Amino acid sequence: MRHTLMLNLDDRHAQQLDDLSRHFRLAADDTVRFAIRLAHARYKQKPDVLVPEFKPRAAKRDDPNKDDFSPC
Repeated sequence: MRHTLMLNLDDRHAQQLDDLSRHFRLAADDTVRFAIRLAHARYKQKPDVLVPEFKPRAAKRDDPNKDDFSPC
């Protein structure tokens, strides 16, 4: 199931979200997932809980047919 999410953040929270994405080098959707998991942990009264099993998407290769071990 996919959802489209539009965030209406004040300047302080927008800056915090931007800092998260830059610090962890995350894509926008990974940053939102990270924020949702943190908010959910806080909602469940576990503010010191780290985000469990958060794995950002792997970077896609530019050319999947290119052999990285070629002598060229």
